[in-house]
Amino acid sequence: MLVTEIATNAAIKLRNFTIHGFTGVFKRFGLPHRYRKWLLPGLALWTVLQAACFFGYQWQTSGKRDLFYRNGIKLVQALTVKSAPAVLERDILSIDLAVKELAGIDGLLYGAILDHENTILAHTDIESPRDRMAIPDNNKVLKAVDGILVFAEVSAAASPVTGFLSDITFSDVEIGKAYVRMSETAVLEAVSRLRILYLFTGVLTTLVLITGGILLTREKPTLTVFSQNTVDMPHPIGPYHLQQRLAVGGMAELFVADYVREDGFRRKVAVKRILPHLAENTEFLNMFTREARLAAVLQHPNIVQIIDYGRIDNASFIAMEYINGRNLGEIITELGKGLPMAHAMFIVSETAKGIAYSHARCDDETGEPLNIVHRDVSPQNVLISFEGEVKLSDFGISKASSEPSLTQAGVIKGKLSYLSPEQAAGDPVDHQADIYALGLVFYEILTGQRVYRFKNDIEAIKTIETNRISPLKDILPNIPAELNRIVMKCLEKKKELRYPMASDLNADLMAFKRESKISFDTMDLSEFMKKIFQS
Repeated sequence: MLVTEIATNAAIKLRNFTIHGFTGVFKRFGLPHRYRKWLLPGLALWTVLQAACFFGYQWQTSGKRDLFYRNGIKLVQALTVKSAPAVLERDILSIDLAVKELAGIDGLLYGAILDHENTILAHTDIESPRDRMAIPDNNKVLKAVDGILVFAEVSAAASPVTGFLSDITFSDVEIGKAYVRMSETAVLEAVSRLRILYLFTGVLTTLVLITGGILLTREKPTLTVFSQNTVDMPHPIGPYHLQQRLAVGGMAELFVADYVREDGFRRKVAVKRILPHLAENTEFLNMFTREARLAAVLQHPNIVQIIDYGRIDNASFIAMEYINGRNLGEIITELGKGLPMAHAMFIVSETAKGIAYSHARCDDETGEPLNIVHRDVSPQNVLISFEGEVKLSDFGISKASSEPSLTQAGVIKGKLSYLSPEQAAGDPVDHQADIYALGLVFYEILTGQRVYRFKNDIEAIKTIETNRISPLKDILPNIPAELNRIVMKCLEKKKELRYPMASDLNADLMAFKRESKISFDTMDLSEFMKKIFQS
């Protein structure tokens, strides 16, 4: 029998016993006439107290289970993040080290890292072979949180067992799984103690009310009810009052927030906050701080502006301008096809301006070029506002030439479908990688089709260098020859054949726009956005 069923039955029996007890006492001693004034308020108060006890018990019980689930989810999330690079590279030593860190965690029965075929790469049970692992089909799924499956396992163990399963992905492609099995013994013991406390409290409040009613027979009972409505608001980060979570990634979560000064000044901003379970991870903190520092030096109308960054109350954050609009990926999905030529040219031209600026940005003190490379240009990182602004966002894995490397040589950074051949090969990258990625974005928003589609990450890494991209005119026969040339020049496999700089790409687009007498600007893009999403 479930704990909630036991508690409910106990509450019903206690209620019936108490009501019958009241009635019997009143009839036997003639108390209804003497206690007429406090009888109904007393019963009402008793009911309220019993309900409060019951819901308090339910809330505490639910809290214990939720805490158990949250701990399991955090554990498998941390295991997923730590092991992902090693799974991609099939680095068994690093995978073993990640699994060994699970040792000593309370309630942990088993932990494992699997590859995409469910073959065990490493696990905590060192005496068992690393065979293929099958998750039983008769497991009861309890919930799914941020892609993590939580299920009650069918087990021969005396106490219930809960499993936590998370996909390990690279650029949205599954490359493996992280699996953790936890015992619910501690939770059940805590719930048992709460149940005893609940029953004791119910009986005690009943006895207190009966005693109080007898002692206060001659007094007019009063009952004061206080009501207070509270709103569960996210905890502010200093002057930043978080209002709504927009997205969550592997390292941070993004919120819409109100910046509120003491003098009453308010401004809507976007706040990126590092995930709580990574708040003390030095590597992630370094990456997060580096992102903020690099992005903060980029002051350009086509780049999302950084307003503030720092650490308040153990929360590392970046505050940036809020872009009221959509990203290019969402726009293409909403349309279900490519953009008109004029729209696509304008968006790519504006993005190229931002990229060109970041590539040419110099150090304020030395005057030396920073040579910042974004390394993750993709439709999801190009934001379009309802006012027609085009902004490049997320410099989270960007790198300046003066920055020390935080990753090992050969480690791939960026979304798989927008990697340049040199990135796929693990070679050093420069600004040419951003031009290639922008070419892929240009191709995609014109055709409505992603250039690269792979069955898995290994195939992508092996074929990007040699995979032939069909000329744009093969898919869009009516596309002008000059525009086809511009797009395909961005997509040359040899980087020396691409545009030398993003500014050269923009110059060719502007020249073609003038020759073709194409008139399209910010106001036109604004009307387009409002027609799609606000009409």
